[in-house]
Amino acid sequence: MKYKRPESVLVVVYTSAGEVLLLRRADVPDFWQSVTGSLRPGESPSAAARRELAEETGLSAEGLVDCHRRRHFPIQPGWRARYADDVTHNTEHEFRLALTARVPLELNAREHLEAAWLPRADAVERAASWTNRAAIRALATDPADTAVVLVHGLWIGPHSMRPLARRLRRAGFRTYIFRYRSTRVSPARAAVALAQFIERIDARCVHLVAHSLGGIVLAHLLDTWRPGRIGRAVLLGSPMRGSRGARGLEQWRLGWTLGAAREQGLLGGVPDWARDVPVAVIAGTRPCGPGRIAGRLPWPHDGTVALRETRVAGAAARRTLRVTHFGLVLSRRVAESVVTFLHDGRAPWMPHERDGEEPA
Repeated sequence: MKYKRPESVLVVVYTSAGEVLLLRRADVPDFWQSVTGSLRPGESPSAAARRELAEETGLSAEGLVDCHRRRHFPIQPGWRARYADDVTHNTEHEFRLALTARVPLELNAREHLEAAWLPRADAVERAASWTNRAAIRALATDPADTAVVLVHGLWIGPHSMRPLARRLRRAGFRTYIFRYRSTRVSPARAAVALAQFIERIDARCVHLVAHSLGGIVLAHLLDTWRPGRIGRAVLLGSPMRGSRGARGLEQWRLGWTLGAAREQGLLGGVPDWARDVPVAVIAGTRPCGPGRIAGRLPWPHDGTVALRETRVAGAAARRTLRVTHFGLVLSRRVAESVVTFLHDGRAPWMPHERDGEEPA
């Protein structure tokens, strides 16, 4: 038996006159909902939203907006049999589609019996699920109110993230660079300060981008602190499985240069990545850097971190580019990949990727 993936999309369709489209399910009496459906294996939320729009209404996805909002909720007992035995909760990604006026619909009779265009207040009353009601109420908010927090790596400090931050601002994101003493405080302690830093940012959604050790700080952050407004994350050359280069420095009795970064960090012990926070991993394969000498890194690597050390279980996307470890924050191609993933969760490079063959 093929079980459903416990991840879905919800697309609220509405008109400029304030009318909201609701559909009545065919399998549950008087159950009204927006366009919704589960993600297929390997499918991104944005791709699923486009597919469900076409399948359930015949509408074009032109103008579809990712609200960068996810809701985690228990699966109703009557629908639990559709999922694996150990699955109890579903994660729903919220989208919206604005139309200038009502348009003809092509309903799938196997899924929905009828459609209704309702004033927003009436739609809130009729929608069956609490997540659907919350999404309709949220139509008054701006889905573009999005910020990106950048977290630097070991030794080089916050200035290293400025080139990438400039490119993200050109793409329409507000950016904030988090500063911490990478050798004075452990990744876990830095994560506590990062949580406080994010709390002070006035934005509806906050994406996270980290270079090298900064990715380990993010893993600690999400292991203990998970506000609903955290969006997506991108890790740039982060040794999430520990660093062979760092272990080499330890053997050479130079581990003191790493300081507190060794604690549940570069020497191992990094928490598993939070499965409900979509993450893209971008790694370099140009072998030029200090790790090549300190740790005899296995090929391929970026001169500091080996490709195998950057892998994250359940990552939504992965890309390798012919750049060095420090070049990851300078490369235009890296910045373009970050922007693409943060905007709508897509990774258009995935079907064509071959490790180490793409230029910077």
